[in-house]
Amino acid sequence: MNETLSFTQAIALMNAVADALIAGKDELTALDAALGDGDLGRTVERGFKAIKDQLAANTETDLGKLYFKLGKTFGDAAASSFGALFGTALMKGGMTLKGKTEMQASDIADAMQAALDALMERGKANIGDKTMLDALHPAIQAIRALNAPDGSPPTIATALRAAADAAIEGADKTKSMQSMIGRASWQGERSIGQMDAGGRAIALMLDAAAKYTTED
Repeated sequence: MNETLSFTQAIALMNAVADALIAGKDELTALDAALGDGDLGRTVERGFKAIKDQLAANTETDLGKLYFKLGKTFGDAAASSFGALFGTALMKGGMTLKGKTEMQASDIADAMQAALDALMERGKANIGDKTMLDALHPAIQAIRALNAPDGSPPTIATALRAAADAAIEGADKTKSMQSMIGRASWQGERSIGQMDAGGRAIALMLDAAAKYTTED
């Protein structure tokens, strides 16, 4: 894959991400049950099935409008704290892509940063609180670190693989953290040793995206 992701490829990538998260629902349910109410698997299944339906019926040609619509679709279909947060993240990230029909790695990083900022504002969480932020933040940093000295952008495949690897590592590191936000925080020190389910969900999303760009 080259240095840009086309509109058509973006749709295929989102379908690949949706398929991976639906397939991973049991893992996410188990992780969430250890610290919360165990509904994350059902949430991602409902949300990403709705996204697949929206993609199949898509009439948009603007990436920003597409991702904004997908965020609203996810939030409406998956009524939960994660559904509301992830839906907001997609909408806010999409706003940075308004008017674009393709994107480079820097565009992806900008969208992810907008998503992270929105999550921090709406969820009242900080990096280190054992949330999805702890997978998303290192993923953004990994993409930003790839720009060559001459300013040439990395390929989409390289950027997403770096982001996925960083997110996987970030999610794994949440095992050593104490949950500070939401229902998981009720566990106190007992939350130490368990991976954050939201962080794992972000890692699965980025890993699926990276695999799609590698195989495309």
